[in-house]
Amino acid sequence: MCRASLERRVSAPTARTRATSSYLSIQKGLRSLLPSNIAHQSAFRTNRAKFSAISTAPASCPSTSIQAQPRLNPDWVPTVSATFDIGHAAHRAVLGAGVPWAVYPPEMLGRNGAASTSAAKEWADEQRAAGRTPIKAEVEERVLDMAESVSAVLASAGVAFEASRSEMAAFGDVDGVACRCMVDNAPASGPLYDLKTTTDASPEAVTRAVMSYGYDIQVAHYLDTWKAATGEDRSMRLVFVEKEAPYAVTVAEIDGEALEMARRKVARARMLWAECLRSGQWPSYPLAVLRIRLPDYFHARGLEDEAAREDWRAAAGDKPSRAAMAAASDAMNPHKEITR
Repeated sequence: MCRASLERRVSAPTARTRATSSYLSIQKGLRSLLPSNIAHQSAFRTNRAKFSAISTAPASCPSTSIQAQPRLNPDWVPTVSATFDIGHAAHRAVLGAGVPWAVYPPEMLGRNGAASTSAAKEWADEQRAAGRTPIKAEVEERVLDMAESVSAVLASAGVAFEASRSEMAAFGDVDGVACRCMVDNAPASGPLYDLKTTTDASPEAVTRAVMSYGYDIQVAHYLDTWKAATGEDRSMRLVFVEKEAPYAVTVAEIDGEALEMARRKVARARMLWAECLRSGQWPSYPLAVLRIRLPDYFHARGLEDEAAREDWRAAAGDKPSRAAMAAASDAMNPHKEITR
């Protein structure tokens, strides 16, 4: 997709308008696509289980889950960070839907280019209140380049994200629990897609990200909820794009064994979520003394350190020299490279 086409897709709305997103009917199924407005956003923020809640519930700390739920936590405020702002802008550029952005006026920035002046902060607050993500001009260039990179990779596989099929919310009951999810892009058929911005889209880093951030649980929850809403058995692909040039892209799927395990985790989390809603009790971690059993690799490393210390002592005699002690200290420091 050319830069001009991308810029037309992401042009900011007039003041006080909201981002345009496509929402499935609140009722089960795909009977209608509704333009986003305050009423629909309010309906979306119900007590239905979503990924942010499901992903933390298995940690046996429901009190953590409730903190991220606007309808359940009266003190909830959205998290604001430069990382999230880049992610929001990238989603808008790639998907053609979602929260639009606005570029900081240059005269409001500090001498070092930072958005740290009082005028810049006030302007940013106004943009957020109007439903826009404030970003700097260089960030806008980056997200447009990211969008071009993603579009090129997907096009090579015959895939193109249609704005009318982006930011789609599905609602359905899974095992008697009301669930919801927001799918980045849902073509009329084939896999669902979710976009991830990252600093490293290598296969190894993507695998670590899936384990660290629970993306396997996200996929399981989305697929279960989508089937409950539509009756369709879909697969899901995660599109990872790096935030720095050349904006490398990796498209990934969770394999069958990992997905089955994730579905078991999600099922347990749904049961816990439903029980907490029913009882009104959101317990924290168990009130018991934790007995810690350290993993075997930790003990093995300790034995290796002991052996290295003894080797240095033997080489230096009964009374190790200062150089030998320093070398032994280096050998036990995992953050310091040893020069041989």
